[in-house]
Amino acid sequence: MKLTEILKGIMGKEDASAAELRVALYSVDVAFREDKVLAAEKARAAILLNDTDDELDKADEALKAAIRERDRAKVGHAEISRRLAEAEVAEAAAALDAARAAVEKEAEFVAKLLAEKWTKAQAEMVLILRRLIGAEKAVEDMNARLAAAGRDDAIAPVETRAFPSPEYELASLHSIARLTSFRELPGAPGWR
Repeated sequence: MKLTEILKGIMGKEDASAAELRVALYSVDVAFREDKVLAAEKARAAILLNDTDDELDKADEALKAAIRERDRAKVGHAEISRRLAEAEVAEAAAALDAARAAVEKEAEFVAKLLAEKWTKAQAEMVLILRRLIGAEKAVEDMNARLAAAGRDDAIAPVETRAFPSPEYELASLHSIARLTSFRELPGAPGWR
C-alpha cells in the first residue's frame, strides 16, 4: 500500500483505535524512505559527472520524489504518534472508568443488601449465639454434675455436633461463640 493511501486512511478516521494507529505507525517506515533519499542522491551525484542533462533531470525528479515521500512519512509518523499517545490515554481512561463503574455498582449493591438484610440477619445470629452460649453452659454444668456423680455418660458439646473440629485440634480453637466478632449496631435487635 502506498504511503499516501496509508496516511489518508488513518488520518481520515477520527476515532481510530490505538491498535489501528499502531499498525499505521508501523507501516510508515521513515528509515526506509530516508534510505531511498540517500540512494537517489548517490544516483544523482553519479549522473552529474557522466551523463546528459536529460538523465540529470530524471535523477532530480527521482530525488525530489524521494525527498517528498520521506518528508510526508516524517510528518505522518509524527502525527500518528501524537494521535496514538492520545488514543492510549483515552483508552486507558475508558478502561479505568469501566472498572470504576463495575466496582461502584457492586459497592452500591452490597450497601443496599446490608441495609435491607444485615440487621435482621444479625438479630437472628445474635439469638442463635445466645442460645448456643446457654446450651453450651448447660452441657458444661450437666457434665460437671455427671462427673461428680461418678458417671461417664457426658453430653457432647453443641458446636462440635454441628461442626466437628479438625482432627488433632482443640474444639475451642474453632468455637463460633468465642471467635464471633459481631459488633452491636444501633437498631439491631437481640443485643439487649
